[in-house]
Amino acid sequence: MTVKKRMSRIVGLTADIVRTAETASNEREPSAATTQDEIARLWQRDYGYSLRSSLSRAEVREIVREAKRSAWPHLNDEAVRLGSMKQFAERASSLGADFRVARMPWPSGLAVFGFYLGKDSGLEKRPLICLNGAHHPAAVATAFLHEVGHHITAELFSTRNELVQLSRQTGYESHLNDPRELAADVLVSLGINPRNIAAKLFGAPRDRRIPVRESAKSIPAAKAVLHTARRYGLEFERLPLQKRYQYQAALIHFSRLREALLEEYGL
Repeated sequence: MTVKKRMSRIVGLTADIVRTAETASNEREPSAATTQDEIARLWQRDYGYSLRSSLSRAEVREIVREAKRSAWPHLNDEAVRLGSMKQFAERASSLGADFRVARMPWPSGLAVFGFYLGKDSGLEKRPLICLNGAHHPAAVATAFLHEVGHHITAELFSTRNELVQLSRQTGYESHLNDPRELAADVLVSLGINPRNIAAKLFGAPRDRRIPVRESAKSIPAAKAVLHTARRYGLEFERLPLQKRYQYQAALIHFSRLREALLEEYGL
């Protein structure tokens, strides 16, 4: 197959998946109230218990070793930087995956961050990573890290029964019960808040866990959300309502997961 024909096929495949994702989003497009409800539940969740229930210490360390070996040699040593689409395409190619950008700035389109299509789908010879370029650069970079996480852990988790793994506006709660999604989220959490930053954000072990009877929120994690937003140029008050709640939910999830990784597994 020529390069031109192959690219044409990838474009068509991406369009089909995007249309399917958009249809699904239209059917259950999350409202601001729905996203706010999820945010409240994310603060209430016991992330330590969820992490231990889905991934053991040995499994998390294996995932991190594989990520450092194949894709992110400085993972958990330094924070990932925002990149351009060209840089993402080059990185995906070096990992043996095709890369596409689909701009979906309308409400139902924004509900999708991106997707990963594994090689076992039978649709393509090479895996495919697609990102929604209509999001803030920080959200795009996070989505790329998440999808690469799926790619490099594909051998550890069977994906034969699920052709496409979509990253959506909501649904972080379900990630806590899905080892595949949680594994990809672990890499994002370590990528945006490596150990030196996490140690400052979450403090000494005795201070990292806030009893539920005193507060439903983890105070260090709440501070981490604001710190990470500032570091990556996310100004919540200037964002449209949908993106504001969308990105808040993401940062709460990744911050609380990072806190749990430090608390439970010393990462």
